[in-house]
Amino acid sequence: MQKLNVLIVSTEQSKYIEQIKGSKYLNKLYVTSEEEIPDTLRLRFNTFKELAQKCRTLQIDIVLVEEEKWILEGIANVMKQYFVNCFAVTTKWAELGLSHNYARKMLSEYKINIPPIINLPVEFPVLVKGDGILKIANSMQEIISIKEKIYNTSGEVAKNVFLEKYLKGNKYKIISIYDGKHLLTFPHRNIRKDLLDDYSIKLEKMLIDGKADFTGFINSELIEENGILYNTGFSFEFMLPDFEACDMTCPKDIFYICISTIYQKLNEIEFN
Repeated sequence: MQKLNVLIVSTEQSKYIEQIKGSKYLNKLYVTSEEEIPDTLRLRFNTFKELAQKCRTLQIDIVLVEEEKWILEGIANVMKQYFVNCFAVTTKWAELGLSHNYARKMLSEYKINIPPIINLPVEFPVLVKGDGILKIANSMQEIISIKEKIYNTSGEVAKNVFLEKYLKGNKYKIISIYDGKHLLTFPHRNIRKDLLDDYSIKLEKMLIDGKADFTGFINSELIEENGILYNTGFSFEFMLPDFEACDMTCPKDIFYICISTIYQKLNEIEFN
């Protein structure tokens, strides 16, 4: 495999910097953070368009985005316009993390378990959710107070607020990567394989049926209660998988995974 020029987009030093620098596939490593990092080259930019143009000029092969706010602001959309391999979701799919109502609708359609909505609470705590809203309420008075604050801020947002059951169980953050045709979900050492496999199959179908137009990471926040795995949210920043938990039939190297993603060959990667 060719040596790669890689850019890590973040405001601070990447927490994965040492693992990334240790890859045998790495040629040059560029960063956007202001910190002095040995063996890296700093890349400054004012707009995503400027960054994309610099990536083209410097022949950067892979862009990993750790700054989720920039993903939500559409960095992947701009990079796609300039044919830069940016591993991040586009704004359409970022909506899964921005809107609880949109995510519930999509997940329900593909029979992915989500916490039930509560019309009249009989036990507490409960979650108060809406677009950009996630609060825990421990009484009816707290629910009323939270809803009043939301209404006073935005009556439009208040219309879509709902109550959700507060689940108690083991919580997980699961990393998946999508190549446009296949979804690869990395094993988690503490989760039942059959539950995770079933979830991954359904999530992949949702992305394929929805003609997902991104290449990159989609991280699921899950909770297991009474043997049922529920999705409680999404995030999209680059996260390095726990390769120690992965018994893989290929190199345990993030850039091997990235190249497989670019060439839409994630289906060839297997876990034993």
